[in-house]
Amino acid sequence: MKKDIYETQAYQLLKSRNSPFLDLIEKTYTYAFNFLPKINNVFSNYTGHGITHSIRVVEYMFDLCDEPKKLSDLEITISIFVALLHDIGMVASDDEIDNIKNEELNLEDRKYSLVLKKYGNEIIALQECIRPAHAKRSMCHIKNDMSETHFIIPGYTNVSFVDEVAQICAAHNENFEWITGQLLTDVVKGDYPVNSQYIALLLRIADYLDIDEERAPLYLYKFLNPKEYGDQEWLQHFVIENKDKIVYNNKTSCKNIEFYGVSSNPTIHRKLLKYFDLINDELKRAVELSETFQDQKYLLCIKPTILNKIRTKGFNFSDFRLSLDYKAVTSLLMGENIYGNAKYGLRELIQNSIDACKVMQEESKGKIEFTYNTYQPFISIILDRDRKQVSIFDNGRGMSLTILKKYFLNVGVSYYISDDYLLKGNKYVPIGNYGIGFLACFMLSDRVVVITKYYDDNQTNKIEFEKSSEYICLTYENTPRLHGTEIILDYDQFLQVFDNKVANIKKFIQDNFLYCDIPIRIIIAEEGNNQTEDIELHTISSICRNGIVLNSYLNDIEATVEFSYKGINFVQYLSDIDGNQSYIYQEQSNELIKEDELNRSYSLKEYTEDGTINYISVPIISSLEKENYEKAFDVLEDFNEVLEKIDYESIDILTLNKELYNVSSLVEHGEDCLVGEFCLKQLCHKTDHAYRIPTQVNMHNQKIIQGSGEKILPYNMDKFFRGEYLYIHTDQIYIKYVFISDVQLKVPYLLEGIQLKSAVINILNKNIIPTVSRNNINKQQNLELAYAIGKALHLWILDHGEFTNEEKILLKNFINTCYPKNNYCLRKNEMQN
Repeated sequence: MKKDIYETQAYQLLKSRNSPFLDLIEKTYTYAFNFLPKINNVFSNYTGHGITHSIRVVEYMFDLCDEPKKLSDLEITISIFVALLHDIGMVASDDEIDNIKNEELNLEDRKYSLVLKKYGNEIIALQECIRPAHAKRSMCHIKNDMSETHFIIPGYTNVSFVDEVAQICAAHNENFEWITGQLLTDVVKGDYPVNSQYIALLLRIADYLDIDEERAPLYLYKFLNPKEYGDQEWLQHFVIENKDKIVYNNKTSCKNIEFYGVSSNPTIHRKLLKYFDLINDELKRAVELSETFQDQKYLLCIKPTILNKIRTKGFNFSDFRLSLDYKAVTSLLMGENIYGNAKYGLRELIQNSIDACKVMQEESKGKIEFTYNTYQPFISIILDRDRKQVSIFDNGRGMSLTILKKYFLNVGVSYYISDDYLLKGNKYVPIGNYGIGFLACFMLSDRVVVITKYYDDNQTNKIEFEKSSEYICLTYENTPRLHGTEIILDYDQFLQVFDNKVANIKKFIQDNFLYCDIPIRIIIAEEGNNQTEDIELHTISSICRNGIVLNSYLNDIEATVEFSYKGINFVQYLSDIDGNQSYIYQEQSNELIKEDELNRSYSLKEYTEDGTINYISVPIISSLEKENYEKAFDVLEDFNEVLEKIDYESIDILTLNKELYNVSSLVEHGEDCLVGEFCLKQLCHKTDHAYRIPTQVNMHNQKIIQGSGEKILPYNMDKFFRGEYLYIHTDQIYIKYVFISDVQLKVPYLLEGIQLKSAVINILNKNIIPTVSRNNINKQQNLELAYAIGKALHLWILDHGEFTNEEKILLKNFINTCYPKNNYCLRKNEMQN
């Protein structure tokens, strides 16, 4: 391979023509030769991005040309320039590095602090801030930092080709459509024709090809986790042996791209195959585009698939790949087996619109165009009866062509969990997490059209889908249109899902969404007239009118809970717990002594063990109820069922030794013991329990909190929000304003005497993510949320209830005992008490 620019085929061709551009090439080569080594200031572990790489790219670009001698002097010169300058944007000065770290310079909208948090390494964080923007930085450097004299066409005083060089350098790291959208094919500069699209194709392919034992290219480096693979380790496992990869095939009169070498690491080899797929895709697109050029000299006569002749060492690799059947997979993802009902397709589309508007709402702040005209988000559901279509339209951020191709059209890949979004540092974290939500719209319509315009982009993109086909139609044009996205569905199919009733659409939206400062309206278009109705969505306060707001205790969670706490039971005697007549069993005398007869010689705290009071309750069936009991038992033949039919009272019995309790439950005979040696016959003498009538022993293990005083505080575990009937749950959980229907919270610890009535909770916390069906959250998140609600509820009671000092101490002891841990759902200042 050539050592300097003067040995390259391109330079030698210009020299043979005695081209007037030779001096400019020498000047720019000297500039690049001195400037490119500064790449190591940040990219010291990226091998081969200096002048040697540039020289090889010049050679590859020349070899890719079918008829290089037919190219104009300016086209060859521009090819040399872009090869020399395309990576110059990887250079960062000390001031730029400081500005990136101080977040005064956010490249590609990436915040350094977030990138550093992800990678945990300052050098890698800098690289990952600069790398995605390096092509655009190259363009800016060429236009702003280099002297115009590098680009003035000899013989002219003001004809410059700086824009062509700058844009081609930018194009080498943009999506393929950027080439056709931004670059021209038929420009004339002075006396020289220039096809910028053609040169851009050459640069992109040549940059891919410069991979061998001396260099790990930027594109391949993307596939290697910087935390796990440095270039040197990569070189130990993988060697590409041939530098000359473009080979002319005499049989086909076409050029082949061939790779030879040895691969000894299966993981790296998989990444290499992925890299080859990327090259094949680039080749296919480049060849197809070259075929549209009018002049045949711009045709790329290259086989559109590379010849992979890499040998594997120590393992075998087959050509088989995991394949997925489009119809089978998409039917699973878009079917009602995930969402439960076709109506939820509308929920997914509205949620997508909410996300887009919320992101736009945040990003519009500080923008000049919204200084005097504040961004006003909206979502419209347009029922166009005349055109037989339904549109879900929002004025959110919209989708660029890059987002569409990279995320929207890749099922299972979500833009909102990608680096492209997360490293921007937006506070709003959208609910979209799986990248399949759009497929739900096929439950509403077999044919779908998406029209979207990205904010700050002149291009409107239109995509047409059909449920039965994986092929899509993509068109784009520069049209004056409001930013945002419109989803167009079939009118009859959509209405059928809602039983052909507009009222059902409205009710579905009201049932599944809280108001979030984004108006949602239904517009009925018929016979040229529009009827508009704003949907009145509920707020948390309108659903839970008598609830207590716990937001100040929670981290990005809005919660209003209705409960009563006046019945909190600060207990001094056993009878205070259940309200039953209570007895203390004296083992030595084998007697039951009424609790209130012991006076000061008795303290309930003496009967606690490991924060628990163990006692039994015994039903007392009086002689007056004896006849009713016997009649009921003759029919039901079950003691517990009989108890439900008669009047009875219970007594509680407490003893120091819990081993004395009879845990066999039913006590039928007079000599059967309830506790210690105390038998049923003695119970009848001691109480009004009828002779020869059985009773039962019910064991209680009451959890309690105690302090330095005489009172104790009972509490219960695992309490749901329930209505009048146990199967009715009265808590409503939303995530980012969307109803999550299957979530039911179980408060882990609840003070005795608190009655949970209802709760409405809207989760904005980014750590809680709904399941793919959007109807539930995972078990661990449920536990964390319930824990936080339980702690917040008791903190509020402590802060707002009227209690004595002794009672406040007991409440604090309860919180510190039962809710001691940190939790991402709680505010930091509320985690320690």
